[in-house]
Amino acid sequence: MRLDKASFTIFDVETTGLYPYSGDRICEIGAMRVGFRNRRLKKFHSLIDPERPISYGAYSVNGITEDMVRGQPTIDDILPSFLNFINGSVLVAYNAGFDLGFIEFALGRDKDILKDYYIIDALQLARRLFPDLARYSLGAVTQSLGIRPEGEHRALSDAFMTWKVFEKELKLLVCDGVKDVEDIAYITTRKRSPIKKVKDYKTRLIEEAIREQKKLNIVYRSVWNNQITERTITPKEIQKGYDRSYVIAYCHLKNGERNFRLDCILEARPHK
Repeated sequence: MRLDKASFTIFDVETTGLYPYSGDRICEIGAMRVGFRNRRLKKFHSLIDPERPISYGAYSVNGITEDMVRGQPTIDDILPSFLNFINGSVLVAYNAGFDLGFIEFALGRDKDILKDYYIIDALQLARRLFPDLARYSLGAVTQSLGIRPEGEHRALSDAFMTWKVFEKELKLLVCDGVKDVEDIAYITTRKRSPIKKVKDYKTRLIEEAIREQKKLNIVYRSVWNNQITERTITPKEIQKGYDRSYVIAYCHLKNGERNFRLDCILEARPHK
């Protein structure tokens, strides 16, 4: 399936605990449906009565109380409309195995419905595309990528944050020529994925900018404080060190020459 023809459902569930086969259940679903390049945004959200207590551990994370869900629709009430919402789309979640595990359990004998869907785990992609991050929780990755938090830790806000991470992941993949959903599935499931190809697009852009003496816009993660900044640079050369490469460039933000670790340049694009 071509990326430019696909629509994506980015979803998240909040639960009463961690283990569906030990009695934990879904207490909230949030989802966003978007087309390639952010077209046709639609939202889906519902609190769900899990018909059982919410553990203190779950409450301490999502802030959902039993009073909030009492009298809300049950998962059996919500699943038909959720399945209608995701119909024909590519499913995207952060740590997808957790969310899908609860949905599969709720579907019971109908869980094979999910076999008809492409499923992308934005967490696995983050580990492949941003290999130098210290932590890979959704909050840590969004902070490292310079994405501003969106609301509290709830299903719809987490779905939104997952979309913003996935959007950056898609940009990296598309810049390297990835055109099909199947190619993303290959990258996230292969132990030896062609990830160096994904990173090479930055080198190609930088080398072209050096030859043509052009500016680049980059997103850079500092090795000193892990902060993300957007900068405009004029690259001069690439120096290869013992275990990593550096870009020597004039930084228009700092008005001077700086060294940038190539692996800390998260995005690069021509300056317009």
